[in-house]
Amino acid sequence: MYQMFPLLAISLIVYAVLALTGMAGSADVPWYDVVVIQPEMVSGDTWYVSWGDMFLLASMGLLFVELLRSTKTGSESIMNHALSVVVFVVSLLLFIIVEGFGNSVFFLFMSMTFLDFMAGFIVTTVTARRDLAVGGSLAG
Repeated sequence: MYQMFPLLAISLIVYAVLALTGMAGSADVPWYDVVVIQPEMVSGDTWYVSWGDMFLLASMGLLFVELLRSTKTGSESIMNHALSVVVFVVSLLLFIIVEGFGNSVFFLFMSMTFLDFMAGFIVTTVTARRDLAVGGSLAG
């Protein structure tokens, strides 16, 4: 059951809750632009890390796990890929239609959902071809 659930759906839910409820940020500054930390760099520059940056970092971690999971084969993996397509389509529709989702932070997240399902299908296809090639050479 847990193998079928696309992890980037968690990020989508978190973003949607924050964007639609207004739980974070203010009317002047959206939650993803609020600066979390401002470390001073050795160069003298100040690095401004926002909640949007943190959101994308966490989402990239989930994407990494999803890419590792895409190397597995089986019915759970196929269902995971199908649900990843749903997450991408929902993200795309939110980006285009719903206020609060049309920004660079969400666009980059939406790009991650696209990479997730494309990588999953490509890895599954290549693995299936390799399995057919190996199986064909043993039988012949």
